[in-house]
Amino acid sequence: MLNKVAKLVTRAKARDHVQPILRELHWLPVKERICFKIAITVFKCLNGLGPQYLSELLNSYVQNRSLRSMNENLLVIPTTNLKLGERAFSVGGPMIWNSLESHIRKSPTMAAFKKSLKTELFKRSLNH
Repeated sequence: MLNKVAKLVTRAKARDHVQPILRELHWLPVKERICFKIAITVFKCLNGLGPQYLSELLNSYVQNRSLRSMNENLLVIPTTNLKLGERAFSVGGPMIWNSLESHIRKSPTMAAFKKSLKTELFKRSLNH
């Protein structure tokens, strides 16, 4: 659907490749858009802006000894035996969050986080 809308907006031909059109519009592909939405929700939960029932599903990663990675703002990723279990917010949210670069996770405001996150996800989508 996203691809058809992008072609409609730019008045491209049906046979034109959609990747250059998405780049031109600066639209994230569907997979990265889903990651964007989940990461925004995790950011809100960690900063007291998200719903309580989702915030309770996220646990900060606490290490037993003092390491440099202590201040990385990482989350615990619960183990799951099923591939379907990775779709749960309690698993998928921390997986996406921990995959972000440290400077993005440490963004001070929602606006700064969104900007850095979209840039990062857009770069990832170009590499695929």
